[in-house]
Amino acid sequence: MISLKKISERINGELKGDPGFMVESVNSLERAKCNEIAFCVKESVDETKIKAGALIVGRESKVVYPNLVFVDNPYEAFAALLEFFFPGRRFNDAVDPNAYIAPTAVIGKNVSIGIFSYVGENSVIGDNCQIHSGVTIYHNVSIGKNCLVYSNVVIREDVEIGENVTIQPGVVIGADGFGFTRLPDGTPVKIPQKGKVIIKSNCEIGANTCIDRSTIEETVLGEYVKLDNLVQVGHNVRIGKKTAISAQTGIAGSTTIGENVIMGGQVGIADHLTIADNVILAAKSGVHGSIKKSGSVIAGYPSQEIEQWRMSYVILRNIRQYVDRIKELEKKVTQLEIKNLTNTED
Repeated sequence: MISLKKISERINGELKGDPGFMVESVNSLERAKCNEIAFCVKESVDETKIKAGALIVGRESKVVYPNLVFVDNPYEAFAALLEFFFPGRRFNDAVDPNAYIAPTAVIGKNVSIGIFSYVGENSVIGDNCQIHSGVTIYHNVSIGKNCLVYSNVVIREDVEIGENVTIQPGVVIGADGFGFTRLPDGTPVKIPQKGKVIIKSNCEIGANTCIDRSTIEETVLGEYVKLDNLVQVGHNVRIGKKTAISAQTGIAGSTTIGENVIMGGQVGIADHLTIADNVILAAKSGVHGSIKKSGSVIAGYPSQEIEQWRMSYVILRNIRQYVDRIKELEKKVTQLEIKNLTNTED
């Protein structure tokens, strides 16, 4: 348990309430008990429905409650308390004797490597890294300090990974890009993929995501890029820092994504495009052309500015009514034409 005073100090908050109140854990607003703290972003709360012992709120919050901790960012403070109350547990504390480490590999200090993992020739793993079981790291791979690599990850040759990177289970980094040419008779011929993948510091790669190597250049993820599960990043794609991409999104080869871009789920982006900084792509957008205006909000297939897409959707949703009206109008026009023709003949 920890006092509310110490909690407020830990999250750089301003306490209004009982500094000696003891907090046992952190929980959601709906589930928090009388000995727990929760975060609240609502403008007001119904005290009769909340049982939390204390609340974390924004600096300008008007919430009235016995114990409040005012902070700049309640989400960030809540995340910090989650780490405090539920600290991560290391998978293992050393290099498992059943892991294979190549003689020329360089392993930093305080590194743990799980059972049946493989580290290839001339690969480097930085200090304090955690490599879980069944991870395959090919030759000439560089992994920076404080990285966490979960089970069944495959990192192919010549991949460079920065510091503080988290790679969730089943990720494949550096697989061959989808590069083929065709013979005159249509037979596909593979183009060798000899480039590399560079993942910069503080990125997180979601489970079963694939990041392909390029033909001869680099596939690059900037700092603080966050990829959800089941994302496909094609060869020679470049993603700017602080971009977040949701699940089941596919980015075709040689496309450049700007900084601070946000993509919803199941977005599809064609090859050789440019997406400007601060663009938002709504879920299931199909992007077939470059988006050059920073801060654009895009939706639909084919993709367009979201306001235009909304108007188009309204029309499409009512298309049956429009068709019926047009048919009715055509019928009336035909009747008028027949009537006029009859009058002319008379």
